[in-house]
Amino acid sequence: MKIQKLLILVGMAASLAMATQVASAKDTLKVGMDPLYEPFSFQTPDGKLTGFDYEVSSALCEAIDVTCDIQAIPYDGSIPALQSGKIDVLINTYSMTKERMEKFTMVGPYIRPTFRLIVPANSKIDGSEASLKGKTIGLEKGAAPTIRYANDKFAKFATIQLYDQINEAILELGTGRVDAVFGDENQLFYAYVKKQPGQYKMSGESVRNPDYFGQGQGFILRKGDEKLAERLKTALDTIVKSGKHDQISQKYFGKNILGN
Repeated sequence: MKIQKLLILVGMAASLAMATQVASAKDTLKVGMDPLYEPFSFQTPDGKLTGFDYEVSSALCEAIDVTCDIQAIPYDGSIPALQSGKIDVLINTYSMTKERMEKFTMVGPYIRPTFRLIVPANSKIDGSEASLKGKTIGLEKGAAPTIRYANDKFAKFATIQLYDQINEAILELGTGRVDAVFGDENQLFYAYVKKQPGQYKMSGESVRNPDYFGQGQGFILRKGDEKLAERLKTALDTIVKSGKHDQISQKYFGKNILGN
C-alpha cells in the first residue's frame, strides 16, 4: 500500500514538473528572409542579419511572446524551406497577389509599396516610352508581379533583362550594361539613391497598381496554417497600434511605408 502511494506521489510530481516545463517554455517562430535584400534584410560586416524585415520580425515575436529564430535564406531557396518546415513564415516583402494567395496563407499587408525606375544620375531617361525606346531594363528574376508589369508596360519598346538578385541588376546598371532597373522604390531609394548620393536617381512615376502588385506586401505561411496566421495578425495589429511599426519604418525610410 505504501509503495502504491509512493508511486502515485512520484507520478504526480513528474506530471507537475512536466506541466511547469511546458508552461515556462516559449514557442519558437522560425522566420526566413533573403540576406541580400537591403534595407529589408541584409548582413552587417560581421555577418549579423539586420534590416527592416528583421526588426519587424523581432517586434512581432515580442508582441506574441515567442522566441524568434530568424534565418538567412537565399530567395531561390525560400519557398522550399517553407514547404519543408525548415521555417514557419517568410517575411520579406512578398506581394499579396491573387495568384500567391491561392497557393499560400498570407498575413498583411505590413507594407504598401510603390515601384519605380532607377537610373544613373546623369541619365536622360524620364520613364516615358520615348526615353526608354531601345533601352534595356533590369529586373529581379524572382519578382513575378514586377516582371509581369514590366512585360506589359515596357517590353514593346525596351528589352527586359532578368537577374538573380536586384543588386546584380544595379551592378550592371553601374557598368552601363543595362540602362535602367525597375523594382521596389523603397528598397532602391534607400540602398542606392540615399546611400550612394550623386550616383543614381529615381525616374518616372511611382507605381502602385493592385492589379499587378496586390493590396500590399505580407507574410507567407503554408496553405491552411490558420492558427499561426491568426497569431501573426494579432502581432501585426499590436505593433501597428503601439507605433513600433512606424518607428522601424521611419528609421529606414524616413516615412511610414504602411501609409495609404
